[in-house]
Amino acid sequence: MIKKILLGIIVIVVLASGGLYYWLSTENKADIKNGDATRDNPAPQITLTELNGNPIELSSLKGKPVFMNFWATWCPPCVAEMPFINELYPQYKDKVQFVMVSVDDPKDKDKVVKFIADKRFTFPVYTASQADIAKAYNIQGIPTTYIISGNGNIKKVHVGGMTKQELKALLDKAVKVK
Repeated sequence: MIKKILLGIIVIVVLASGGLYYWLSTENKADIKNGDATRDNPAPQITLTELNGNPIELSSLKGKPVFMNFWATWCPPCVAEMPFINELYPQYKDKVQFVMVSVDDPKDKDKVVKFIADKRFTFPVYTASQADIAKAYNIQGIPTTYIISGNGNIKKVHVGGMTKQELKALLDKAVKVK
């Protein structure tokens, strides 16, 4: 009888500990499910670094919607969609803030700078600590694109590459985000 009670207590403690661990580990992480957000989900704050070395806090970009795209120079779907993003950038840059975040090794920033220059992309590009990105945004695959409202809430997440039409539709939706 005492063994059953002790076993029951151990099971309850283990389950409670697991639940507490899960709750603490998901706190302040972005919900990475594809699609529209069904509730206010504040965008986790990260420090980005412009390619010229200037740091910028994501939270400083509040005011208008943010199109935040995580990409890499070695990622074929990323490279395929970037010309479309660059083509749409002039049309939307006054309505939506573009935050193109390279997940390449930040220590190899020259590779990113050369890639952007060779492709003649004009949108703003940033780097960030891979540990910060992984912890805050729980990126499961790239490219991953977030639409963040002007007040800092995640409104949409898209994992995977997009066509020009899909990007345009996403940017049109971003313009309407409150």
